[in-house]
Amino acid sequence: MVVQQSLISFSAKVSLFWFMKFLGISNRIRFFSLGFCIISFSLQAQTEKQVVYGDDFVFNLDYETSFEAFGPVRYKDHFAFYNPVNSSLKLFDQKSLTVASTINIVKEGPKSTAKPFGVFSNGMGVFTLDFYKQVINQIDANGFVIKTYNISSQAVGSNDGLLPLPLSSIYFQGPYIYIPIPGGISLKTNFTNHSRKTILRVNKENGTKDTFLNYPENYSHNIGGGRPSILATTSNSKSKSLLVSYPLDHRIFELTIEGEIKVHMAKSSDFDDFDDFYYKEDRIDDGGSNGTLKKWLGNYSYSFLFYDEFTDTYWRFVNLPLSYAQLNQKEVIEAKFRIYKVLVLDKNFKKVAESDELQGIDLSLMSGKIFSTEKGIHIYAKNQENEEEMRFKTLKIK
Repeated sequence: MVVQQSLISFSAKVSLFWFMKFLGISNRIRFFSLGFCIISFSLQAQTEKQVVYGDDFVFNLDYETSFEAFGPVRYKDHFAFYNPVNSSLKLFDQKSLTVASTINIVKEGPKSTAKPFGVFSNGMGVFTLDFYKQVINQIDANGFVIKTYNISSQAVGSNDGLLPLPLSSIYFQGPYIYIPIPGGISLKTNFTNHSRKTILRVNKENGTKDTFLNYPENYSHNIGGGRPSILATTSNSKSKSLLVSYPLDHRIFELTIEGEIKVHMAKSSDFDDFDDFYYKEDRIDDGGSNGTLKKWLGNYSYSFLFYDEFTDTYWRFVNLPLSYAQLNQKEVIEAKFRIYKVLVLDKNFKKVAESDELQGIDLSLMSGKIFSTEKGIHIYAKNQENEEEMRFKTLKIK
């Protein structure tokens, strides 16, 4: 899992050779070249970075908490999960990783959340989405709503429902809330509609809404299935920027707190284009869902994007193609078969490492969970064999 970066290019070595020959010292070239190569190799070795595994990070579950719980997010001195089994927020102690308290979300009456979904935090407050009302509610220690933010995207010209998932999460930064809005499927063609902007920004103080970031140029092609259209988001707690990654684009888009958009190349070395995702026909015929699934699972694309505040790095995960045998199983389950690799970028979006295949992690749409501590970044483990634990694999740079 090593990315090699040579400080001295091959062309520079060639130029130096001819310069020495011109000076008439070619009789020493063999000795000098040997020493030069040793120095170059030493410098190169010093710049190599590896993605390595650390110890698993394991939460000790109580009898109520499901493996399907959303989170964790940091809330004061706890890790918070939303437990969909009973619409509660589970607060885990950061040291013992056991349940410290439970907040049962009130679902009826005043100050209630009718249909809670997911969990979000700004560090000091904990929030959940109410799908029914299209609002984000801040929840107090008794499960009541103490503040509400309207995030209906219809106010800015979109009738599609919001889809905040672990991959494509809601973030609080400064005076704003950022909500990803994926494209909807056209009933006429069965292709995904990529004609509008993908980020809704809500001002917490006055409720005004703005939209940013159209789908990239690649999305002007006919693309089927919803999964290639679900963008990945992360937030830089230091710069206060929102970072956006699209599955079918090599770039990362940065939306600054001032509303400026910056573009950063963040390409994997494994593939160049996304041509196999595009349809030439005008519509997808009935039964095309199986074909769109195979396109998604059988080709390279980008997955999660995560900012690690402890190392000031970005981790961009890559979906690797399934094999022919896997694609032709009677039932193809992404969570079971999909494998990944990861690009690690520094704060200036320069690549510092690119891993080999990663083992034992699950970044599928509903299961994927990522967070970080001083020990590394922690990713939901594919094998959750002990019903009393929720296990995360740990990755770090060495």
